[in-house]
Amino acid sequence: MSLFEAQGLSCRFGDKVAVQSLDLTVSEGELVGLIGPDGAGKTTTFRMLTGLQRPTGGTLHRPLGREGISYVPQTFSLAPDLTVEENLRFQAGLFSLGDAAPRIARLLESVGLAPFRDRLSGALSGGMKQKLALCCALLTEPRLLLLDEPTTGVDPVSRREFWELLHTVHDQGVAILFSTPYMDEAEYAHRMLLMDEGRVLMEGDLPTFRASLPGLVFRVVSARRREVQKAIESLAPLDLFTEGEVIRARFPVQDPEPLHARLATLPGVEQVRLSEASLEDVFLHALASVSGGGRHG
Repeated sequence: MSLFEAQGLSCRFGDKVAVQSLDLTVSEGELVGLIGPDGAGKTTTFRMLTGLQRPTGGTLHRPLGREGISYVPQTFSLAPDLTVEENLRFQAGLFSLGDAAPRIARLLESVGLAPFRDRLSGALSGGMKQKLALCCALLTEPRLLLLDEPTTGVDPVSRREFWELLHTVHDQGVAILFSTPYMDEAEYAHRMLLMDEGRVLMEGDLPTFRASLPGLVFRVVSARRREVQKAIESLAPLDLFTEGEVIRARFPVQDPEPLHARLATLPGVEQVRLSEASLEDVFLHALASVSGGGRHG
């Protein structure tokens, strides 16, 4: 069953197009990710899906009632001068949940916040704030959870703990739509939409994305990146992307050993290894295809 369906959803702010002709559905039990950098249109999409932003085009069918969808925004929005438990009681009151004390106790215990129930939420760490926001979102026992970049600014350990909680929530039957700029988090999704500047570049799962990018991907490390990059370009790669001292080059399918040896002997190369195409490779390739360029330095 579809929990919502957006067709041609668009949003403009004056001359700026924030989201352009977005088609998106989320069904029962799905785990879907909107993947893209800042400015890709992810937050505007969430605001339209929750009714906080009026679309300027397209249609949105959302059969769930207000209690059926919960939204955790990117920025912590709970009252900093209320304690952890007071915030949860306040949220329960907003939804007229009656005696929510047992549910609040269970949620706090499940995320490890029970010992901090009397701490002001403004004094929590970034990871603990996100756990509290998740508890508030789960108070109504929603069927769909919307999470806008839930781990941005959170330390790596807290990110991992938060995703363990999300997997538990998903295993309990809650559908999740999340956004993230982190490619490692994106791979948790069953289905992904790669977005940039309000457009969907690609949609699918990770195996489908990898299959769409044939060839051999080599990861080359060099402190003399610009010099090595020019040398690799002379070998006619299909794509070449660089970040710091790392160069990722994709070549047509061929015997990898001679090419590996050729790359390893280039002046300035410190390390070469054959690599499976990553989600970042797929995204950069899709971005380059749309922009008409094939190389990014």
